[in-house]
Amino acid sequence: MRTPIETETFGDPNLPAIFLVPGWAMPKEVFHETATKLSKHFYVVLANLPGVSVDPNWHKRNRFGPNYDIDALAEQLLRAAPKPCWWIGWSLGGMIANYVAARRSSCVKGVISVASAPCFTAIDEWPIGMEPDAFTHFFDLVKQTPEKGFRRFLTLQTQGASDVKGLTKTLSSLQPKELIDPEALIRGLALLETLDVRREIELLDVPNLHMFGAQDALVDTEKVIQWLPKNYQQTVLALPNQAHQPFLEDPSQFVAMVTQYINDNTFN
Repeated sequence: MRTPIETETFGDPNLPAIFLVPGWAMPKEVFHETATKLSKHFYVVLANLPGVSVDPNWHKRNRFGPNYDIDALAEQLLRAAPKPCWWIGWSLGGMIANYVAARRSSCVKGVISVASAPCFTAIDEWPIGMEPDAFTHFFDLVKQTPEKGFRRFLTLQTQGASDVKGLTKTLSSLQPKELIDPEALIRGLALLETLDVRREIELLDVPNLHMFGAQDALVDTEKVIQWLPKNYQQTVLALPNQAHQPFLEDPSQFVAMVTQYINDNTFN
């Protein structure tokens, strides 16, 4: 069964369109400030991943379980996105955006991934991801105590930021604990554990920007950039003073860089 994608829009629909996809377990509200700033020049659509929402009515209306099969999820998001448009994805959302852009490039003008490695966990051909034992330990925590696992992840992803306490408080305030969907957390983690978009990144034939925070504690930025598959339209940036969420740590800088990149790579 398919879970409908919850969306929210900012700006004038006649402007060039951007589709924003968040990371694991995080609601679209994480992008509100970014979307507001971007909407001065773009039509912005925010999407929730299946089962993630801060709207109690959405949870009540939704009769289906969250579907995180990557192909089904890609189709759900494509139906919710303007066509064609720029896709921006954060963390897991960036992996999904790269997957969609490689396979359905007619629907995607360009893709920007933020703090997003092509593989999250370590495998033989990608040894720089999270160690499988550490991921399994975290996965077990989420299965046993979803809220505690969610809070633990917030702590991990703010490490390296200049204002860890303030950022953790901001992220914690976005998702009410009573609206955390354990099934969405588990299925999203299962996708994060197995998804590998190295081949998709190599095959990208649209403009693609990969932004990383040099202080990111979840992604080894230096090694990921070194190992990142290459394609002929690729741009890679390491932001020296940012961690895992540059759009929250310095929204103005993030919006300026995204706007400049899109403007520089818009040809019609």
